[in-house]
Amino acid sequence: MHKPTLHNLKLYLALDSDGHYVISKEMKNASDAQWFCPSCSCPVKLRNDTSGEDAWFVHNPDEATKPLLANCGYLNTEIKRRVFILRLRTMINELETLTATRYWFCVWCKAHYEGEKHCKACNTGIYSISHGDWCWNYNQKGNYETTITQSNSC
Repeated sequence: MHKPTLHNLKLYLALDSDGHYVISKEMKNASDAQWFCPSCSCPVKLRNDTSGEDAWFVHNPDEATKPLLANCGYLNTEIKRRVFILRLRTMINELETLTATRYWFCVWCKAHYEGEKHCKACNTGIYSISHGDWCWNYNQKGNYETTITQSNSC
């Protein structure tokens, strides 16, 4: 059950055989002791990293049982975190990409233009709206009969 997650889940606290909390970085030299997960009481192994990282505990997948792991708070939190990240990535990948507006309508001088948001007729861009917004506003005026009969570029 979730073996890749078990190997990647680092615990820095464990219980010793007397039920006392121990910190992983203080247990570097104790290789014959037994430790247990404080949440599910499954056996954990001490891992030492050669790159200078502090020691940590990992669940022992050979000795952990599915019913015990199902109630492990550390494992459940890690699984929920990974599911959340996958959902978030999916939502982000489904978002439409933003495209820069290239077509403008200046409401001050009633000019349509293309390119940078700067009307050459009135020499400003503060009165300009995107062409798409202009089309939507134009079609919402209530002139449904004239809008339908007229052919416009919107």
